Amino acid sequence: MKINTPIRIAIFLSIVIFAFATIIFFISDDTLNIFYSLFLFFLSTIGLIYYVVKTFFHEKIKVIYKNIYKFKNTSNIQDLDIETVEKEVKEWMDLKEDELRKMQKDENYRREFIGNVSHELKTPIFNIQGYIQTLLEGGIDDSEVNLKYLSRANKSVDRMINIVEDLEVISKLETDKEELLINKFDISLVASEAIDQLEMKANKSNISLVFSNESSTDFVMGDRNKIQQVFMNLISNSIKYGKDGGETRVRFFDMEDNMMIEIADDGIGIEKHALPRLFERFYRVDKNRSRDIGGTGLGLAIVKHIIEAHDQTINVRSTKDIGSTFSFILEKEK
Repeated sequence: MKINTPIRIAIFLSIVIFAFATIIFFISDDTLNIFYSLFLFFLSTIGLIYYVVKTFFHEKIKVIYKNIYKFKNTSNIQDLDIETVEKEVKEWMDLKEDELRKMQKDENYRREFIGNVSHELKTPIFNIQGYIQTLLEGGIDDSEVNLKYLSRANKSVDRMINIVEDLEVISKLETDKEELLINKFDISLVASEAIDQLEMKANKSNISLVFSNESSTDFVMGDRNKIQQVFMNLISNSIKYGKDGGETRVRFFDMEDNMMIEIADDGIGIEKHALPRLFERFYRVDKNRSRDIGGTGLGLAIVKHIIEAHDQTINVRSTKDIGSTFSFILEKEK
């Protein structure tokens, strides 16, 4: 019978101790013998308990302890303190549970990301294939058809290039391969340049672009080119989801040693349940509308990575049918 449960260990200890006591009782016939016998019994009990604790508890716990330290990549194992075992095991279990949840989340994200990439690339590829087949089947001889279909195929190629380029930007930002060039720069000038570049697009959508600097300075610290990309993406996004006759406002505010930048619109807004996923790659609030008005579905993901690379956070507040406001903070010039 294996001695591997609390009741079996208790029975085993009781039998052995009882046997010691019986032997001492029969061999003890005077006071001196009783004294030595009790002393012997005391030492024997200590030895027995030590053997049981070491064999059935300490050694097995030590194996667990060593495995924990092995998973922690730590070789410096001190003498086992049983009082700390529960704490160590709990911390290790919590760590492993967090790692497991992260792995599951990453796996789900990977599957969804691959599905999104394939879907985004599939549309322009099929379009190009359709245009080329039409041309091969005789459309090439029709001067009106061939130019129109070649132009459409070229637009689909441009869309594919934009997707690949945006994916490359995100990949570099995520792997820290693209270092930021932090310098002092005029953020008012950067915002004005972005507004000028998008003015024609805004006019086509009958949307006004308004800029105001309520800060005490025009200069901040950051990567000028990356922040310009943030402005381009956020302003472009506000135009896409704006309303006819609407307005996009770019505003700067003082926050002591920092500047808060806001890009706000009075467009269609975003429902509350969609906000937590807004900055995911290829996530679209309104998929049909998003694909009709173009874009790669990566603009907000790029914005998030750029702002986080500046050790800041991009924030958004939005109400359906009222509008959205994106904001972030940059440090003023030093």
